[in-house]
Amino acid sequence: MQRRFWQRIRFIRWFLFLVMVGTALAIFAAFKLRPVERLLPAFIAKATCNDANVSLNNFDYCDVREGNARWILRAAKASYFRDKQETILNQVSAVFYLRDGGKVELQGDEGIFHNDNNNVEVNGNVRVSYGEDYVLLTDSLIYEREKELIHTAAVVFLSGQGITLKGQGMRLEIATRKVSILNNIETTLVGVNAGRKERLSIS
Repeated sequence: MQRRFWQRIRFIRWFLFLVMVGTALAIFAAFKLRPVERLLPAFIAKATCNDANVSLNNFDYCDVREGNARWILRAAKASYFRDKQETILNQVSAVFYLRDGGKVELQGDEGIFHNDNNNVEVNGNVRVSYGEDYVLLTDSLIYEREKELIHTAAVVFLSGQGITLKGQGMRLEIATRKVSILNNIETTLVGVNAGRKERLSIS
């Protein structure tokens, strides 16, 4: 009788152990196989549903490569649309980290985060700054993740280091910090109009 009792105890212990292991594996698999919604913050449970699949406040996304943050994207509100693979953003800001320790900061009224390739579009009162040296203003721009490139075809205003530029179109290569104003450039140096050029690059 006593022997059967201890056999049952051992059986129950093994059964409970297997249940715990199975539960742990299930949780691990769930985290490992999460779909694209993993791009949204962990506090997604606070989100609300409307026309979008998911909407939430205080969106925060960090793009990491080789263990280092390449850039951080934030928005006051984000609405995720699964069918378009897009997240619509309001009151957008982003910080791009440079290899030398510097950073490029971006702000805008609205934006679109493309979940399939992590590219970002920003529209409305767009402001790009590099430290206290340069500030660029425009209506819209696009960030391409794989190329580490910010560009626009819109009119841009660039100021800093005693120079003010107005032009059509711009390319900013984040890795090299090279800014190119593409067309119809009007330049002002220390209050003196320096004329018009077709293209200008600043590094």
